[in-house]
Amino acid sequence: GSIANQLFHQVMFDKCLYTLTKCLPRELRKRKKAHAQSSQPSARRTRKKGKSCRNDNSSMEEMLEEEEEEDGEDVYLSKEDLLQVRNAVFLLLKNLLRLLPKFSLKEKPQCIQNCLQVLVEMTSLEPVLHEFKFSAAMDVNKAKYIPELAYYGLYLLCSSLHDTEDKTLRGMFQRLLGVVLMVQSRGGPRREALPITAAVTSARDQAVKFISFLVDELKEAVYPVLRILLQHICAKVPDKAEYRSSAAQALVTLLDKFPCAEFADFIAWLYKFSLNLQVSYRVFALDVALALLELPERNPDTSLPQDRQKFLKHKFLVQVMVFGRCSDIAPVVRSKALSSFVHCLEMKAAATLESI
Repeated sequence: GSIANQLFHQVMFDKCLYTLTKCLPRELRKRKKAHAQSSQPSARRTRKKGKSCRNDNSSMEEMLEEEEEEDGEDVYLSKEDLLQVRNAVFLLLKNLLRLLPKFSLKEKPQCIQNCLQVLVEMTSLEPVLHEFKFSAAMDVNKAKYIPELAYYGLYLLCSSLHDTEDKTLRGMFQRLLGVVLMVQSRGGPRREALPITAAVTSARDQAVKFISFLVDELKEAVYPVLRILLQHICAKVPDKAEYRSSAAQALVTLLDKFPCAEFADFIAWLYKFSLNLQVSYRVFALDVALALLELPERNPDTSLPQDRQKFLKHKFLVQVMVFGRCSDIAPVVRSKALSSFVHCLEMKAAATLESI
């Protein structure tokens, strides 16, 4: 915009913002691959034509090969070039973080949503060699990693300078859901499970730690949105054992941030969820119940109603949520419940053994 007239140009801001994603080395590699793949079907289609078109076909194939080579030359970058691009992205992100504490986007909700989209994408841009700590007063000049800066940017967007309601938190958690579940969007509601690699699991762990940090910082303000996030984890986890186990651990880590009242309310909801007609829901509820048994049993607050106190007990998890599913109509759920009950028998926790 205009510094002299203190005007904000939203379109220009968005263009600068998307520069962070358009010049990423990862995108360049994908682009090269996409060009190579897109040329193959064209070549196949030309081969299907009659003999009279053979000369045209051969010349077309040569043109496609030349275009592919040109495309390869356009997007090829050496290691030094990639490092320069990475450092340029790092500096641009720093400049964005210097702007966010000083300039309010409260009246520009679309800019906030665009910031969320870009920053969440950048949280898994590069591997983090050394663990970093989240802080409410971070010195951007001491940051070493792009994900470190991206998470600080997400934290800044949660401040009252930019958002007086929970719209930013909702949008942020909606986008972080895919990172926690280790899936990526394929347009619309479709999500595809990512291969479980060290980079993917590292990004998941960072996302869970960041959400935990937000809960510690924002307290009661984040509880309703966190509850929605946990419900979405239950409903959208991929129906594969590794992903269910990972999601259950993440869910329990975040659920443990709740005070007793909110914790009991969610367990009550989880019990209803475990009775759902969808088999995958009932299976995942068993994974969560097992993960919850790893936590120490909570002592109920005096303010918690008597009928809600049972949801804090391991006895409820073992006798109702695990053993109660051993007679489930679905063989998959019965098998999972029986193996879960065997796992309960092997646990050393006194509360769990007493429940059995």
